[in-house]
Amino acid sequence: MKSIIVLVLLCVGLVNSFGSKTVHIYGHDSTYANAEIVFYKYSDWISETEVEIGKCKVDKNGSFSITFEIDDVTFIFAYPGIYKVHLYVEPGVSYQIVLPPRQEKELQDFLNPYFSPEVIHLGTIDFDENELNSLIRMFNDAYQPFYNKHIMDVHNKSGFSELDKNIEQMDKPFTKSAHPFFNDFRKYRYGMLRYLAYQHKSKKITESYFKGQKVLDNNPAYMELFNKLFFKYFQFFTRTDAGQQLNVDISNHDLRGMQKTLSTDSIIGSSDLCNLVLLRSIFDEFYNDTYSRNDLLSILDSFKTDIQDKQLNQTALAIRYKTTRLLVGFEPPAFQLFDADSNIVSLEQLKGKYVYLNFCSCFSYTCLNEFTALNNLYNKHKDRLQIVTIIVDNDKGALKSFLQRSNYPWLFLHYGNQSSVIKEYDIRAFPTYYLIDPQGKLAISPCPSPLEDFEGYFFKVLRSRGEI
Repeated sequence: MKSIIVLVLLCVGLVNSFGSKTVHIYGHDSTYANAEIVFYKYSDWISETEVEIGKCKVDKNGSFSITFEIDDVTFIFAYPGIYKVHLYVEPGVSYQIVLPPRQEKELQDFLNPYFSPEVIHLGTIDFDENELNSLIRMFNDAYQPFYNKHIMDVHNKSGFSELDKNIEQMDKPFTKSAHPFFNDFRKYRYGMLRYLAYQHKSKKITESYFKGQKVLDNNPAYMELFNKLFFKYFQFFTRTDAGQQLNVDISNHDLRGMQKTLSTDSIIGSSDLCNLVLLRSIFDEFYNDTYSRNDLLSILDSFKTDIQDKQLNQTALAIRYKTTRLLVGFEPPAFQLFDADSNIVSLEQLKGKYVYLNFCSCFSYTCLNEFTALNNLYNKHKDRLQIVTIIVDNDKGALKSFLQRSNYPWLFLHYGNQSSVIKEYDIRAFPTYYLIDPQGKLAISPCPSPLEDFEGYFFKVLRSRGEI
């Protein structure tokens, strides 16, 4: 991902007219008139599930205003056009932002499954070295060259002896900082440098930065290092004598037993860190063949009843959603999208028939070629099969004119008011197909196209359920 850190106008000040937990984001840019701005946060830093936190429609003059509540410092982001803009926001603070020059995605960007937005960290117009975004931006400006240098050092197997000296030199401008979030941020960024330089001593680094330390699951620097050090932890722990019990705990769906077994690792120690390691490891192991998926899902469900921690429960739910959302037998991501006549249609409304869901473009030759086959399927199976095509073209008007020309009879929807549907269904090429059963659960995921004998697969599903 191409990263750009630019100085964008941002006025920051305490807000008296809003509550102590309220964040106010506002600004003006006439080029964004009538556009929608949506800000997200991550539900957690393991699954990185995106959660909408606030949105607004820019008025015809280009003014916008968004308010939402948070409890702690929160990393938020938005996707205006080709960009991903982000900001660290604090409760009770108002931010006036100036968006980057408007540049919408081109059709080829939508059709490119590997498109990466340009990343922009919003900054301040009136420089205040104590404001969190200013601190992080200045730190990153100093940190990135050191990070790049030590990536090269690792490759060349040289230069490790100078690392601590370099860190001490880099840290001098920031030692007087009184901002606790920033102080933790830079501490764990330095931890990442040390991990990079001394991977063969990763246990010592884990001990230094996590043993007996407070869990900082809302701090991206902490979580980035945590995710590196505890990636696929089960695979290493189960090789130990104590770790053998973990396999028994998992097969028994015994969350308390897993906590007790993991606590034998002296580094993990605290229950908070133990639970975070459990969630990280379940996420890592879900698509491997080592453990039953049903066993892992049962353990995730146990968090809701056995763990009295809002963030851990939220992380467990997010991992469950992210790992099952496209699995056969589970409900796919919900959507509410407009048809060509501006009627809202939800996935929930489509229950009762099988749904052959596909994502297409009106300008894709492959999609257009398969519409003829879809039309034949519709005519043969419309009594039990509903075809639903989600169009991903920027211009909703293009969908309406296309349908007027083609007169295809099945349901066409436009992705525009819920663009996240592309990511939620993991769309990496057009067309992509799914089959959803009458109860609203995935029957085939992903599904063959009509030119890949979908009809044969469909009959197999019907026969297996005794429907033909």
